[in-house]
Amino acid sequence: MDTTCCRNARVLQQRLTDSLESGIIVIGRDVFMVAFQRILLPVDGSANSQRALAYAVYLAELCQAAVGILHVVNLSQAISAIGQVDTGGYIPGQVLEDLKEGGRQILDKAVQQLPATVAAQGFLEIGTPPEVIVTFANKHGYDLIVMGSRGRSAIKGLLLGSVSSYVLHHAACPVMVTK
Repeated sequence: MDTTCCRNARVLQQRLTDSLESGIIVIGRDVFMVAFQRILLPVDGSANSQRALAYAVYLAELCQAAVGILHVVNLSQAISAIGQVDTGGYIPGQVLEDLKEGGRQILDKAVQQLPATVAAQGFLEIGTPPEVIVTFANKHGYDLIVMGSRGRSAIKGLLLGSVSSYVLHHAACPVMVTK
């Protein structure tokens, strides 16, 4: 057997494996996109998360993928605001319920905007958004995260929001950041 042919086949196989991990396959001048099956869409009710929803819908319809819509109730932000009232870090039950209700309203609005042709499910989690998004995507086997570049956080990164920047650098799957 020709060793050059085997070596070339191994190189091509490695390139394909690397390409599959990135979601794009390039062979010569042809570009192929891997069909995503599970898309995670973190939402916070901001205009940028609304734009991300449009991209997620487009990709979901194109790939016939299911969309998981995730809202994270940001406890660190709530504790910071309540801590200024000197509660010792304790979050009263009603405050937590109000935060959850606000999150459910954001989820419901996002789910209602998806066409019936896209299979979708909403999820409400509690914690620090960047870490929760990455952990949730890994735990539930999402193969793409589509999110806005900046949300409603008070602290913003220079080019990307702090949440999207963290997710981009820590997620195991491809991340599409929209603006």
